[in-house]
This record gives sequence, structure tokens and C-alpha cells, in this order.
Amino acid sequence: MTITQSRDELGHAISAYWDNRAQTYSNGVQNELAGYCRCTWQRALARAIQDTCEAAAKEGRVVRALDLGCGPGFFSILLADEGCAVDAVDMSARMLDRARANAAQAVPGASIAFHQCDAASLAFANDTFDLAVSRNLTWLMRDPEGAYAEWLRVLRPGGKLLVFDANWYRYLVDDEVDAARRSDQKDAEVYDKNSRATDDEERRCEQIAAELPLTSVRRPQWDIQVLRQLGARQVRVDEQAWRDLWSAEEQAYYGSSPLFMIEARK
Repeated sequence: MTITQSRDELGHAISAYWDNRAQTYSNGVQNELAGYCRCTWQRALARAIQDTCEAAAKEGRVVRALDLGCGPGFFSILLADEGCAVDAVDMSARMLDRARANAAQAVPGASIAFHQCDAASLAFANDTFDLAVSRNLTWLMRDPEGAYAEWLRVLRPGGKLLVFDANWYRYLVDDEVDAARRSDQKDAEVYDKNSRATDDEERRCEQIAAELPLTSVRRPQWDIQVLRQLGARQVRVDEQAWRDLWSAEEQAYYGSSPLFMIEARK
């Protein structure tokens, strides 16, 4: 893949894209929070962090959690529901505005601090968090290996990293995946008009994805290798996470890019 923009230029393009998508993307998250999706994800998250919560409770403290690329605040809200003290970061100022509003409505009074910054360049000290989570973020990293190193840096020894992602936009470089995607998505739609991207926005996102390194690699195999090289322990992958977390409509529409979950310890 030929990179035609500098890393800074690409970062500005990514931030501008998500600023523009903030309201419609937030509408989709609000639909998730209002429906069965919230319970489905809440159960999965509670299971994944149970040991972290129990360990913190034994020490008489709450879990300090980091929501990476928080967007409109979906994971921030779920983490707050689990009793965590949450710091949430995102590059997009408008996404953070929506996250603050969504959190105020869904979990009023919760301990959530929102910060505008690049998720790959954090201002937190080493060994700060018990838990770091992300959903549909890693594929957007301009330097994904550096991002993983940064996320491990801010975790306490024994802290847990949870990553939910997919091979988003691999269809741009893989004809077989593209054929499957076209078949799955023909005459189908997952989102209503108030939450989906316009055709122009989707083209812009494809242009961004074409510049990103993870578009052309096989995942989660790449992630497993990199995390182990960075010293992460107990790296575990659930490539069937989509079965429990996605609705039947999502499973059908995104079948060519199934959601996986990565769990790793520092």
C-alpha cells in the first residue's frame, strides 16, 4: 500500500472525518444504549473485567479504566455502570461533546473524565490504569504497533487490555472479501438514515482506510504477534465474539468482517 499523506496530514483527515460524523454516529450509539445491545455488551464486558474488579476490591479501591477512542461514549457508559472510574480519550472534539451529553443522560453523576487527544499519544503516567478498552479503534491507528506499546505503558503491572475490532475495509485490498461484502450488503442496511454515513462520507472513510497500515494485514493474527513482541502476557483472542455481540442484522451485513476480541495482560 502506498502512503500518500504524511502521518500528521492523515491524523487531521481522521479527526475531521469523525468531527463530521459525530452526530449521526452518536445517534447509532444512542440506539444501542436504548436497546438490547446495551445489555449484550454490558454482560460481555462484565465477564471480561470481573477478575480486574475483584482484584481492585480486595485492595479497597475502584477500577481505574481508560476508554480509548471513546467516540460518543458507549464504553465509557458501560464501564461507569460497572463502577469504574473512567478516563475517556478521543481526537474528535465533537465526538467528545456527544460523549459528555450521552453520559450525562445515561449515567448521571458517574465518574467519567473526557480528554481530547490522540489515543496513540497519551498524557497519562506509566502504570496508571487497571483496564484499557477500545471498540473499532485499532484499525484507525496510523502506527498501530506504537499505539499498542502506548496502551501497555499506561497499564499497571497485571492490568488488562481489551480490544474489540475487525478487519474493517480489508475489502479495499482483497477481491474475495470485497465480493463477499457486496453479496452480504446488497439491498440491505443495518442503520437508519439518522445514524448511517452518507455515500460521500463512506467514500472519504475508504480514502482514509486506504492509507492505514492495518487495512492490508490479516487480523487478529497480526495483533497477537505484536502484543507478544511488546511483552504482553496471556494474550487471548476470541474470533467468535461477533456471535454474542452482534445482532442478526449486523452478523449478516458485516459477515465479511467479523468482530473479534483481544484480551491481554501487561
